[in-house]
Amino acid sequence: MLIRFWGVRGSISAPGASTMRYGGNTPCVEVEGKDGANLVLDAGYGVVGLGQRIMERGNVGKETIHLVLTHLHWDHIQGLPFFAPIYVPGNQLIIHSVSTRTARRAMERLFTSVYSPIKGVENLGATILYDEVGDELRRGGLSAIPIILNHGVPTLGFRIEEGGAVACHATDHEGGHPPDDARLIEAARGADLMIHDAQFTPDEYKRYTGWGHSHTGAALANALAAGVRRLVLFHYDPTHTDLDVDGQLIWARRALGDRELEVLAAAEGLELTV
Repeated sequence: MLIRFWGVRGSISAPGASTMRYGGNTPCVEVEGKDGANLVLDAGYGVVGLGQRIMERGNVGKETIHLVLTHLHWDHIQGLPFFAPIYVPGNQLIIHSVSTRTARRAMERLFTSVYSPIKGVENLGATILYDEVGDELRRGGLSAIPIILNHGVPTLGFRIEEGGAVACHATDHEGGHPPDDARLIEAARGADLMIHDAQFTPDEYKRYTGWGHSHTGAALANALAAGVRRLVLFHYDPTHTDLDVDGQLIWARRALGDRELEVLAAAEGLELTV
C-alpha cells in the first residue's frame, strides 16, 4: 500500500516561511491499495490539495470517495467546504465515522447559511452517505480495523492491512496512560509503519497534560513496545517551525540509541510504501 501525506499539522493551520518544509495544513492522510482502492483519513485543510488531485483525474461525476473521520474536532473536518469533488453531481462521498448521527449533524452544521454560502448539505452536487465504523472497514484489498484512542472524545485510530503489509494510524492520541497505550500497542504489534501523534516535546507536554496529544517520547515508547519497523511523527503543534520539528526528530533518533527503529517526520507530499 502507498501512504500519502496531504496535511500533517495539528489544531490550526500554520502557513508561512518557517513551516514550508513540513507543511502547515491540518491532517489528511491518503492510503492507496495495490488495486487502486483508497481511504482518506480525515479532512483537515490537507484534503483541499487531495481534492484538486482527484479533479485532475478527469473522472468527473463518477468518483466515489471513502472519507474516514477519526473524530470531529475542527482541525479534522475544516477542509470539507473546500473539497472540490463534493460540488460535482454524480460523485459520492461516503463518510465513515464512529457515529453516523454525529457525523450527519456535523455536516449539516458545517454547511448551514451561518458558515457557508451553500446553505445546506442538500445543495451540494455530490451525494453524501454515512457509515458507522464497526469491527472492520473494507475497501478493495484494504482492511482497516479501528482502535479506540485516548483523546477525550470518541476517537479512532486504525490498523490497516493489505496482504502482509500493515500500517497503523494513531493521530490525536495522548500517550503515557497504560490502559490506553496497551490497546494501541497491541493493535500496532509488528506493523511495518506507525503514524503517531507527536504534537509536543517532552518539556512542552508538562504544560499540556490532559489535552489529548502525545509528546515525542510517548510516540517513541509506543512504537518500541509494539515492535514496529518505522515510526512517523505526526500532528505537529502549530507553533512549531520546521527547525522545531527537526529538533523533535533528532531528539527521537538520539533517544532511540542502538535499538532498531526507523524514525521519520511526516511532511506534506511525503509518500511511503508499506
